[in-house]
Amino acid sequence: MTQVSGLEIEIPNFEWDKSTLLSFEREMLGLYVSDHPLLGVEHILRSNTDMSISALQSDESTPDGMVTLGGLITGVQRKVSRQGSSWAIVSLEDLEGAIEVLFFSNTYNQYALTLIEDRVVTVRGRFERRDEVVRFTALEMKSLDISTGPVGPLLISLPVSQCTPPIVDRMKEILRSHPGKREVHMQIDDQGVLTTMKIDALVTASPSLSADLKSILGPDCLIRI
Repeated sequence: MTQVSGLEIEIPNFEWDKSTLLSFEREMLGLYVSDHPLLGVEHILRSNTDMSISALQSDESTPDGMVTLGGLITGVQRKVSRQGSSWAIVSLEDLEGAIEVLFFSNTYNQYALTLIEDRVVTVRGRFERRDEVVRFTALEMKSLDISTGPVGPLLISLPVSQCTPPIVDRMKEILRSHPGKREVHMQIDDQGVLTTMKIDALVTASPSLSADLKSILGPDCLIRI
């Protein structure tokens, strides 16, 4: 029991579960602070999608066509056309980027009840690039089960050409600055020959750890986090 200006206020002695806490953070602050719903499940997204959102947006060599993207629904704008048909613009976000997905009437009517913010989904649709802008139209959507969360140690991929003392030392400094209980393994790629070794560090996975590692090792350095 806490007193404020003569009033007694009972503060509940419990912690919110991760999904509830993150939902409140995004609702109140407009961004995730303590964690990210997709952190630790990158391997699930990777195995169910063709590419990341940022890869689709940045790789101009990718021809127009069908593609499957995955991520978190962060916004749903429901609209009605002049003909009276319902449709929606859905904001889809992964750990590397965000994109607006168009759900036109037929697809919208099929998935309207499952277009819910904070739901992790994959969307298969048609994309086309016009004047450096990607237009992505949904045809199918599936919900992803991420309840299992991260499995096993954090796994870093590194080409043998990058295994220099300065880079390795800097990587270890970053890992030590995020202490926790998760083991770290490093997979060294020597022209397709993979060697995995254990790093002497225990970490806590977080968006800042991901960002710090990617800043020195590249955007594709994390196989599992």
